Amino acid sequence: MQYKGVMFDMDGLLLDTERLVVDSFQRTAAGFDLADIGDVALQMIGLRADAGDMILRHALDGRMDQQEFSAAWEADVNVVVADGIPLKSGVVELLELLAAQGLPCVVATSTRTKLARHHLGLSGIIKYFQDVVGGEQVDHGKPAPDIYHKAAEMIGLTARDCVAFEDSDPGASAAISSGAKTVQVPDINQTSAEMRQMGHLIAPNLLDGARKIGLIS
Repeated sequence: MQYKGVMFDMDGLLLDTERLVVDSFQRTAAGFDLADIGDVALQMIGLRADAGDMILRHALDGRMDQQEFSAAWEADVNVVVADGIPLKSGVVELLELLAAQGLPCVVATSTRTKLARHHLGLSGIIKYFQDVVGGEQVDHGKPAPDIYHKAAEMIGLTARDCVAFEDSDPGASAAISSGAKTVQVPDINQTSAEMRQMGHLIAPNLLDGARKIGLIS
C-alpha cells in the first residue's frame, strides 16, 4: 500500500508522559489520603477528559469533589513537565524519515488541543506536524473513530489513505474503526487479548512498526 499520510497519538506514543501522569495521579491521591485509588489512572489512559472524569468520579465515590482532585492532579503534572517532556524511543528518527519522504503528519490525541500543542512544543517536535487534533474537536472521543477521520481531513486525506500509530487499546480501536492501517505500540497498559484479535500490527517500538508495514526501509 502507498501511504499518503501518517497520524499519531501523542501521550505514551510520541511523548513519554504516561508514567509521569500516573505517578502524579498516585501522589495526588496519597496527598488526599486516597491511596487506594492509585491505579485508577491506568483505566483512564487513551480516553478523553470527559470519559476519564466519569471513571475518576466513580472511584472517588463521593469522598471528595472530582474537579478539586483533577485540579490538584493537573497542578502536579504541570510542575513535573515544566522543564521539558521526554520522548519515546525512535520518535525523532521516524519523524525525520517521514519528513524526508514528504509525508504529511498529524497528531490525533484525546488531550485538549491547546495543551497538546504546548506539550509538543516543550518536547521540541511540534515542527514535524501539519496539524494537531485534540479530543475536544470531535463529538465522540476514542474508541470512536471520529478523531482519526478529522485528523485525516486536516491533511486533505481520508483515514484509509493513512497509517495510524497508537499505544492504548481505546486509541487502537478508534484507528482500526476509521479504516487506517493501524500500528499499536503498547506503553504502560499492554494490549488486551480482545484487541489482539483485531488483526492490526502490534510492535515493540515505533521504528519496528514503521518498518514492518513498509512505511520506512
